[in-house]
Amino acid sequence: MKRAASIGALVAAISLVAVSAAAGGGPGTKQNGSNPLFKDFTSICSVPGYLAYGNCNGDPTKYTNITGRINAVQAKTGRWNLGFTFTGLEPGIPYRLYGNQLGVAPVPYNTGFFVIGDGIPGLDGTLRFSYQTTDPSNLGFDLNLLWGDITVVTSYWSQQWIQVMNPDGTLFVPGP
Repeated sequence: MKRAASIGALVAAISLVAVSAAAGGGPGTKQNGSNPLFKDFTSICSVPGYLAYGNCNGDPTKYTNITGRINAVQAKTGRWNLGFTFTGLEPGIPYRLYGNQLGVAPVPYNTGFFVIGDGIPGLDGTLRFSYQTTDPSNLGFDLNLLWGDITVVTSYWSQQWIQVMNPDGTLFVPGP
């Protein structure tokens, strides 16, 4: 009889945990990449002060055809996998994705950048990168043409940095 009561108590406890998790009271939510963390990279040419930068040549619409998104997967508590997808790139041209975690207003000749990866888009103009971090706070990104190291789209220079939003570790990127 004691054994049946113990099994009954165990089943009740498991059921309570399942109901609590379904109601939002369970363990922290983990991002699964199904909704993009970020999908609005900014053309460097449309950032105030950069109209004469690189290949902009005074055209604020240059590079606005390039789109980029970041998917975040929180593989486990304290570790995030970021997946980047850029479209509208010129096929066969090498690009480099930089990260920057200073979280301060951009200044000329900023030295806080690090390389996430290099790649060449396919014939459809799509290029993907991945990056894993244990500290996503204040991360911003630049996609550059590798030749000449010229930024084409940015989240860093438009001051759209990743922020840790909730105690459960989910991330968000505030607008400019």
